[in-house]
Amino acid sequence: MKGLIGKKIGMTQVFNDEGNLVPVTVIDVNTCLVVGKRTPEKDEYSAVTVGFGEIREKLLNKPQLGFFKKASATPRRHLREFRVTAEEAAGFNVGDAVKADMFTKGELVDVTGVTKGRGFSGVMRRWSFKGSQTKTHGTHEYQRHPGAIGQRKTPGRTYPNKKMPGHYGVDRVTTQNLTVVDVDVEKGLVLVKGAVAGHNDGIVIVRPSIKVAMRAQHKAAR
Repeated sequence: MKGLIGKKIGMTQVFNDEGNLVPVTVIDVNTCLVVGKRTPEKDEYSAVTVGFGEIREKLLNKPQLGFFKKASATPRRHLREFRVTAEEAAGFNVGDAVKADMFTKGELVDVTGVTKGRGFSGVMRRWSFKGSQTKTHGTHEYQRHPGAIGQRKTPGRTYPNKKMPGHYGVDRVTTQNLTVVDVDVEKGLVLVKGAVAGHNDGIVIVRPSIKVAMRAQHKAAR
């Protein structure tokens, strides 16, 4: 399952081949670089380590700097391992640039990002509760409250995972089956249809659709 690390630039809209206006998220993958490899002989599995984002050496600690120097690779700010087959790993060399042409127009991809942080939020914002619709019968200042959260003597406690006020956002979210609308290899940009989790300039992971791969495996097994 190969992939790329990128930075969410923001959203815009483009016209597709049919002339329809499509909302797209622009992802910058321009500085992706192979900084390491895992082999079955040494590590018991096969993977490629990809780095993204330039960083000065003085900002790295000694273990991090030693990793890049041992691999004779340019330092990168963000690292991510992608599992690949031994045959696919043989096609990558440390120091090779990984470009946006890994994905093609019309391909389905999964994009993983961290959602925006919204701080401590009530149940209406966090869980889309409807809230109280009445101010009669002695109800005061409770229009946005969650209501009852427990039972009586049995079981005498509040169940776990109850939807209540709390910290909202900063969750790792994967949006599946997004269509690649266009790929700009020169600028290192990938345009995917729809929204992607996270704020602008946030780091995202772009991988081929896992559902498409599973369907192909099931079809081959029949």
